[in-house]
Amino acid sequence: MRGNRILIRILSGVAIIGLAGCSAASGSPSAPPAGSAASPAPAASSSLTDGRDAWLVIGRRGQPGLEVILASTAERDYELPNGVPDETWGHVVSAESDGTHTTIRYLIVQPGFDGTQTTIDGAWRLPTIGLDPTPVGVSAGAENWLNSATVVLVEDLPGGAPRASTRFAVLRHSPVGDPVSKVIELAGSFEYDAISPDGSILYVVEHLAGPPEGRYQVRAVDVGTGLMRDAVIADKRNLEEAMAGWPIAQVRRPGGVVFTLYRGAEHPFIHALNTTEAWAVCIDLPASSNADPKAALDWGLTAGPTGRDVFAVNATLGLAVDVDTTDLSIRREATIQPIASSSIVLAKFGHGDVGPSGRRVVVAADGKTVYAAGSSGLLAIDAAKLTDARRILDGVSVGGLGLTPDGKTIFALDAGGGRILALDATTGNVLARVPGDDFDRLLAVVPW
Repeated sequence: MRGNRILIRILSGVAIIGLAGCSAASGSPSAPPAGSAASPAPAASSSLTDGRDAWLVIGRRGQPGLEVILASTAERDYELPNGVPDETWGHVVSAESDGTHTTIRYLIVQPGFDGTQTTIDGAWRLPTIGLDPTPVGVSAGAENWLNSATVVLVEDLPGGAPRASTRFAVLRHSPVGDPVSKVIELAGSFEYDAISPDGSILYVVEHLAGPPEGRYQVRAVDVGTGLMRDAVIADKRNLEEAMAGWPIAQVRRPGGVVFTLYRGAEHPFIHALNTTEAWAVCIDLPASSNADPKAALDWGLTAGPTGRDVFAVNATLGLAVDVDTTDLSIRREATIQPIASSSIVLAKFGHGDVGPSGRRVVVAADGKTVYAAGSSGLLAIDAAKLTDARRILDGVSVGGLGLTPDGKTIFALDAGGGRILALDATTGNVLARVPGDDFDRLLAVVPW
């Protein structure tokens, strides 16, 4: 069966890139401005031959679910729910509500496209972080579902004014019997932030009245009792500093450290939270003289393949930072010639082939090149020197990208035109265009 062959390939090697800060207020992804012209798509210089064809996990405008399609023909092989994937897309956790009940499905993609499901009362959904529509909320990675992973759901309520109370549904999956579920209710307005690897501590962001604007604090909730701890999770290097800002992207590393990139009032920063030990530090990123607030949203965050680096890059502002994941400090930072700036389109960006999500940045599997997308093109950056190697797709608003595991081919989402282009990673030349012009997400690239 062709589908089973594809699923095995997904398990064997996937390069994933997608959308996803010491200040926080959550937002939703922005659609292209009404009436805006589609970005130009260069003509293809060749077809997807010589092993360059690939299966793509994509989303389409107006459709909540995902599809796996063949890049050369856009042939749809099968559908997937929009949920929390593991690193290889071998498992997906999804939640779907009819307004009265919510069904949580634990899908084992391979083998057998099988799994279990459970239904709870109420309207719930998986949480998201900042501008990233890709759901989160599964502890320790979805690959550990059968070892009693914890799933956190947020109440599916209309957005708007701060709530008097906030509810979270917490489910502990078990290979035997029904999942154990409970509802945690907190007085005040909160958003999901993270869950510890063992599922015992839920971290939430509490929104506070300013000044400063966007003020927040991170709190820890003991899942077993449902009670919030008295202590606030403050920057242990500067306990008196008030935290304020809006999240853009989040990366989770093995061991339970979660990096969240925020847009602050004066400069961006990374909130590094140790979810196992319940402490955090803030890492300030360089400020820019560019007064365009939309350009500040073009920061992306991704982990390097060795686990020793997290890269934060803004292609529009021309800023690149390498964060040491051991001592939680900036190892290197550089100013790079920025790509031409125009309006910023916030769209689905992605994940790394082994590891957590980024928003506009991905690192090649060999660790030598960092690719950063922006509103007017794509930057290829030398990871060792933090210098720009070349510019690709000038004038195209790149809203998402994915690399084949061998690093030879880039698939880039033209956010303005809703198209996906296949590029040669060495030359930047366009190889082909995936048939169709209604794509709004590009989540995975699997070799053909």
